[in-house]
Amino acid sequence: MAWRAIQQALPKDAIISSDIGNNCAIGNAYPTFEKGRKYLAPGLFGPCGYGFPSITGAKIGNPGVPVVGFAGDGAFGISMNEMTAIGRKEWPPITMVVFRNYQWGAEKRNTTLWYDDNFVGTELDPDVSYAKIAVACGLKGVQVRTMDELTAALSKAVEDQMKNGTTTFIEALINQELGEPFRRDAMKAPVAVAGIDPRDMKPQQGAV
Repeated sequence: MAWRAIQQALPKDAIISSDIGNNCAIGNAYPTFEKGRKYLAPGLFGPCGYGFPSITGAKIGNPGVPVVGFAGDGAFGISMNEMTAIGRKEWPPITMVVFRNYQWGAEKRNTTLWYDDNFVGTELDPDVSYAKIAVACGLKGVQVRTMDELTAALSKAVEDQMKNGTTTFIEALINQELGEPFRRDAMKAPVAVAGIDPRDMKPQQGAV
C-alpha cells in the first residue's frame, strides 16, 4: 500500500535509490522507468545503509533532477548520522522516505524461517521518530500514517526539493507484515545431500 501511494507522487524523471531489507526488497517490483540509470539499488552486495548516501550522491551528480531515497528504519539507522551533514548550504536537497515498522524485517524473516517462527533481537524502539530527528538536525521531518498522507507528503517534498532547496525526511508508519525472500530455497535450513552431513562442512578448530 505504501509503494502504491508512492507511485502516485513519484515524478517520471526522478532518480530513486533503495536500501536493503524487507520493505525495499518488496518495493523493487513497483517502480517503472522510461529511461535507464534511474534506479540505484544495492543488488546482491548487501550494503546496509546504502539508500541515503547513494541518493545524496545522485543529487550531487544531477542537481536538476528530483531524487528520492527509500530505506527501512533498520537499514536507515546505519547511515542516519549523515542527517547532521545534509543540511549544510553546500549540500544539495534530497527527499528520503523511511519505512517505519520498528523492526529488522529481513532478519526477522530469516529467523522465522530457520527457527520455526521464532525470532530474537529484531525489534526496534517504537518511541524513536526519524521525522523528529530530522527536525532536530534543522531539516524538514514529516510523519504519515495513510496512503493519502504519504502521496501528499511525497508530492510536497519533491516540489520543495526542486523549487525551495528543502530536504525532507518522510517517516511512513507501516505494519509489520513480512514479505517472502527472493530465494526461499536459500533460506531453508541445510540438509544432508548425497550422504554429506552439513555439520561436517563447518570449519574445524585449527583449520586454515
